[in-house]
Amino acid sequence: MTRQEYLRRQKEELGRKVCGVFPAQYPKEILWALGLAPAEIWDPPLASEQAAAHLQPYICSVVRQGLELLMQGQAGVCDAFLFPHTCDSIQNLASVVNDYIGLDKPCYFFYHPKAPYGPPARAYYLEQLKSLASALEPLAGPLDLAELKRRVAQGQEVARLHGQIYHRRAKGELNCSNAAFYQAVRQGEYLFPDDLIPFLEGFLAGAGGHAPRGQRVLLSGVLPNPPEILSLLDDLGVAVAADDFLACSRRYLFAPSASSDPWQALSEQYFALPPCSSKGSPIQERLDYLLASAEQSGAKGVIFYLVKFCEPELFDVPILTEELKKRGLPCLALDVEINQGLSGQMATRVEAFLEMLG
Repeated sequence: MTRQEYLRRQKEELGRKVCGVFPAQYPKEILWALGLAPAEIWDPPLASEQAAAHLQPYICSVVRQGLELLMQGQAGVCDAFLFPHTCDSIQNLASVVNDYIGLDKPCYFFYHPKAPYGPPARAYYLEQLKSLASALEPLAGPLDLAELKRRVAQGQEVARLHGQIYHRRAKGELNCSNAAFYQAVRQGEYLFPDDLIPFLEGFLAGAGGHAPRGQRVLLSGVLPNPPEILSLLDDLGVAVAADDFLACSRRYLFAPSASSDPWQALSEQYFALPPCSSKGSPIQERLDYLLASAEQSGAKGVIFYLVKFCEPELFDVPILTEELKKRGLPCLALDVEINQGLSGQMATRVEAFLEMLG
């Protein structure tokens, strides 16, 4: 079943409204509790035709492709859109969509705090959670706190399963290709938890065994696109041992809160997420996280997927690569556009890097 077919089933058979969500951090448990099916918009495979008329040429391709999806009428299944304040480009996209292109569908906004995190940031985040729920109630109906608590528990189970998947991959106990791994992990971008949990359980059960032996690398960046790089690594017998992707581990790996208050649990889990450029995390925290991930997974080098013009990442990566190299961890930075495919030059750079790792 395709993503579009799945979302249409959510609407037509289960009576749920679909909310298109732009990257990246948002409390999906609130949407689940309100009966809204989140449909994340990261990298739709569309030819860019209309979005350029509304955006500067130096806007990243995640934003450009997201707007292209709307301009081409390919998001008709969505009843509303949610824009987290991930970066200035996403925030500007929210203004373009809400104020200028006449989409005629409600738009909602979520403002998560940036580091450093003190008591005011935590109080602010709690306020933002409740404000978002209140804003969505005219679209979806009143929020039931018992249902929110149930959905928070499901979110914790999803996190636990992702934690198992990542742990087993780091230990070399997951027998699947790099491409298949990310195809599975990214199902969480649109599957409702009632379907996502059994899917992840099935993936774990079906991917048992030992991973093929070979070089091990760590990937970092926004999302695993272009996917052809994953296929190249598969062809070369290279295992992705860990990742630091905004679309994946930076959102999925957290220690579940023990709080019985669902609002408090959501807040504690947000602040327990790995460090991220989009949240203003200090460079030292990101450096320590990457070094620990490489050590725990046996990765011998880091490949940065840099989405062209992604300012939050571009501020961090030059410093990270310099410091990682000082500590004996080689790095390769690839400047990519999503859905661009794999050029001969890029393939040669990856192969040369892997040869250097020996």
